Amino acid sequence: MLNSVMKSDSRIRYATVCDMEGQVLGTEMREGLKMLLNEEEHREALMYAVNAMKVREKLSAKLGKNQYVLAVYDNLCRLTMPIGNKYMLLLTWGPDTSLDILKNIRDALK
Repeated sequence: MLNSVMKSDSRIRYATVCDMEGQVLGTEMREGLKMLLNEEEHREALMYAVNAMKVREKLSAKLGKNQYVLAVYDNLCRLTMPIGNKYMLLLTWGPDTSLDILKNIRDALK
C-alpha cells in the first residue's frame, strides 16, 4: 500500500502506516530527501496524531467519520488519515504543493 501511495504523486516526501497504539508497521521515504524531524521528534509527532485520531473517533457520532486531517506548516504539509478502525496513514509533502495531491492519494488507497 505505501508503495502505491508514494507512486501516486512524486511530491509526497514521506509515508508511514501505524496502528492505533502508534506502532509503526511500515515507512517509505522519497529517495534523496532529509528528514526534518529526528527520530524522537517524529515518534512524538506520530503519537500526537494517533491520540488526536482517537479523540476524533469519539466525536464521530456527532461530526461524522473522520476522512483526513491536514496540517500546513512553513516547511511541509502533513496529512493523517484513518485506514479502517485499526490503522492510520501519515504523509508529508512540500508546503508549495497544491491540494490536488489529495485526490491522487485517495485514488491510490482505493
